[in-house]
Amino acid sequence: MTRTGLGAALAAPALALSLTGAALPQAALDMDNPWYPLPEGEGVMEVYYACNACHSLRTVTNVRYSRRVWDDLLDWMVEEQGMPEFLPDEREMVLEYLATHLGPESDGAPTRPEMGLPPPRASW
Repeated sequence: MTRTGLGAALAAPALALSLTGAALPQAALDMDNPWYPLPEGEGVMEVYYACNACHSLRTVTNVRYSRRVWDDLLDWMVEEQGMPEFLPDEREMVLEYLATHLGPESDGAPTRPEMGLPPPRASW
């Protein structure tokens, strides 16, 4: 596929999503937030840089996992994906941030629920 063809192929789904008119929570639209699309909170900087180093932040904001699942995901990313380990205090801060702001009981729905990740594996 040519570069032009690849660019068009990648842009088409984004355009289709923008035309659906899906309502996003106000926090997801706050472009003044330097950590966009992550909600403000203690640990946001650590989450921003750790997650954004390997994948889109939408991978994080599109789901609502429990603290246990986030903890298991961090272990998996370190063990299987080569993510550097956090210092113990940083890991606790990251887990608290994820559970509080991106957990099942957090305010707001995933920013793109129709595009969320599949449910966690049964072993989680």
